[in-house]
Amino acid sequence: MSDDRIALRAVSYTLAGAVEATGISEDTIRAAIADGSLIANYVGAKATKPVLRAVELDAWIESLPTSRGRTA
Repeated sequence: MSDDRIALRAVSYTLAGAVEATGISEDTIRAAIADGSLIANYVGAKATKPVLRAVELDAWIESLPTSRGRTA
């Protein structure tokens, strides 16, 4: 019997999930959100819980320097 289940890829991450998925600290991710280099969407009754779309997180990581000691 074959297993027809499809593995779903995450389309978004909570802040804790983004930290776990990337290995980048929460402080660094929060700073990127604050400076506008990483776009977050917000959920919850008061729209205060950040949710990071996987494509935004990937684009932000792609924009980081590729050499040590050099900033973009």
